[in-house]
Amino acid sequence: YQRRVRGATTVEDKLDANFIQDDTQIMRFSKVDKKSATAGFSATQLTQYYMDTTTSLDSLIEQSGSEDELLGELQISFIVFLLGHVYSAFDQWKRLTDTICRASQSLSQRPNFYKNFIRTLHYHLKETPSDFFVDIVSRNNFLVTTLKLLFEGLREEEGVVEELRNRGEKFRTHLEKFYSWDFSYCEEDDPVIVET
Repeated sequence: YQRRVRGATTVEDKLDANFIQDDTQIMRFSKVDKKSATAGFSATQLTQYYMDTTTSLDSLIEQSGSEDELLGELQISFIVFLLGHVYSAFDQWKRLTDTICRASQSLSQRPNFYKNFIRTLHYHLKETPSDFFVDIVSRNNFLVTTLKLLFEGLREEEGVVEELRNRGEKFRTHLEKFYSWDFSYCEEDDPVIVET
């Protein structure tokens, strides 16, 4: 909005009078839009899409321009939340983290991206307390749930380079030791198959 005030009397009024916000001053995050991306999908395609977000990740990388640009957006959204207390930036960080962790097919296609992602996430977690990601209402830690999918993909997906598997295993071990998070397999985590 534009606002100029003539005859401003206080310092705040003078500062407010000189404040002009335009479109170049607004932070824009990549759109993580699951609904429009699935328009026209069959039931099988829809199930696959929600179990493996490789299509969304590819779209985000294309929107960003490169893998490094997407990791840069992940970093800036975390920093804006941490320092500026902007909740929409934290929401974006969560959406990006979730999409990256659930893109199992990308693990073999983008090993350098995932090595850098794990390194980035490691440093993000060093800046936050261990209970930071716990939902107050459900007592559920979204990051544990999301990372469990990443670690399962690293362990089970074919074609994942050994260096990436090892880095993921070291990261998992560190998180279990430092935060006491449990990434072990549980049958309750398996998807429910509905036959029609």
